Amino acid sequence: MLIRSRTALFVSIITLWLGSTALAQEALSGELSVYLNAYYDPANAPETAELMRQIAAEYEALHPDVTIKLVDSLPATQDLETFLAARMAAGQSPDIMWQQFSTRNLRGSSWWVPLNPYFDRPNPYIAEGTPGHEKWSDSLPGFVLAQTRAADGNWYQASLDWVETGLFYNKTMLDEAGIDPESWTSWGDFVGDMQSLRETTGVDPLGMFMKQQGWSNWWWADDIFLTVAWADQAESFYMGKYNDAERPWRQLAAEEIAKAILDEKLVATDARMDDYLRMSKEFVSLFPIDYAGIPSADELDPLFFGEQVATVWTGTWKSKLYANSVPFEYGVTYLPPITAADTPHAQGTAYRVGGPSSAGQYGIAQSAAENGKLDLAVDFLMFLSAPQNFGRLAASYAGFIPMVAGAETGEVMGGFQEIAELPERLFTDPDGRLTLEAGDAWSQAMQAYFLGEADEEATKTRLQEIWLSGANDLCQQQGYEWCPN
Repeated sequence: MLIRSRTALFVSIITLWLGSTALAQEALSGELSVYLNAYYDPANAPETAELMRQIAAEYEALHPDVTIKLVDSLPATQDLETFLAARMAAGQSPDIMWQQFSTRNLRGSSWWVPLNPYFDRPNPYIAEGTPGHEKWSDSLPGFVLAQTRAADGNWYQASLDWVETGLFYNKTMLDEAGIDPESWTSWGDFVGDMQSLRETTGVDPLGMFMKQQGWSNWWWADDIFLTVAWADQAESFYMGKYNDAERPWRQLAAEEIAKAILDEKLVATDARMDDYLRMSKEFVSLFPIDYAGIPSADELDPLFFGEQVATVWTGTWKSKLYANSVPFEYGVTYLPPITAADTPHAQGTAYRVGGPSSAGQYGIAQSAAENGKLDLAVDFLMFLSAPQNFGRLAASYAGFIPMVAGAETGEVMGGFQEIAELPERLFTDPDGRLTLEAGDAWSQAMQAYFLGEADEEATKTRLQEIWLSGANDLCQQQGYEWCPN
């Protein structure tokens, strides 16, 4: 009864707010299936899931002929890409669907509806005078739109929140080993202290994992070390079409990476990659010995809670879980600056790996358009992305930072704010740099290197082959005017 009365009040307010526009939208009808990842996960986030049910009911009250079907999050054992590939092939994907933006952009219009024309339209669910009311895309910051635009120029998702990552550490364990994270001033300091911790305590220093196919949090380090190796060459890689005066340092688009490779400016056999390989191997040496057998990031939590690892690299989405579940005093820190003493091309900084790789990344499946649901899907996505709706979800889940103008920032663990002020990495995760296939091949080549199956020169040669193949494949897919014939 309480939920129903609150819904009625909300509908009365928003109907007055939207006026004739809301009344005109009542012609919408049909059932819409919606997969929202963490924002509808009844098993792991029941309070947020209940709030999402309420928001869906509020929309249904505005549109009596519409039914919103919320799809539960997948079990940890279900691979998302396998799930999606099967359903996309059968035309049975949820109509609105989460997927990592980098992977979604590579799938492009074969799976997803370009949102460009809808981003230019007014969002009637955003209050007049609030960014986004007259033009939907104005509700999202320019840097978010810039980073989530696909190589073909389209936006395939509304990216509504932001994630940051950090090193959660066991304070007692580090104190016993005489380690103060605040004293780290270089990569060498960090590696030396972590090696000393293992010798002193017998505990693995760092909870991380690596897979030969698909995402693993090792990718974050790979992004950083590759950025360190090539940071001073960034301007020579940038293409004018992607430049933004407000972002003189920014992440490379896939097109820019491909062009730099084919122009022989970005070459994996270059001596710069020696430091990339060395730092990567030093980092992986801090992992548990069975790191390749860890199936998911969630499996790192019990290792940290059970004091089997001294630190774990994870993100804001774990803040609430860790606050409620970690049985010891812990803190949040980050990798130290990487200096010229560590590698000649370093810029004296660390790089954050936060960004739009978060829970609030929603696009519309082509099957929704084919089944006559496109107008409904766009309208509900507009409703969901309005600050009074998405802001409530973000505050409830308290794991991601909302990017929607007018939404209040939910509580996140202290320490992430300073990390968010670091420069972004030049390179995104391997699967978003060129093609999905090149991303998996990169992971496999690096794991062979870590296992001693390939030396530095053989690894560099293989990485160069992967870059050339991926750049040519991207050219073939996108047909850039500068591509070789």
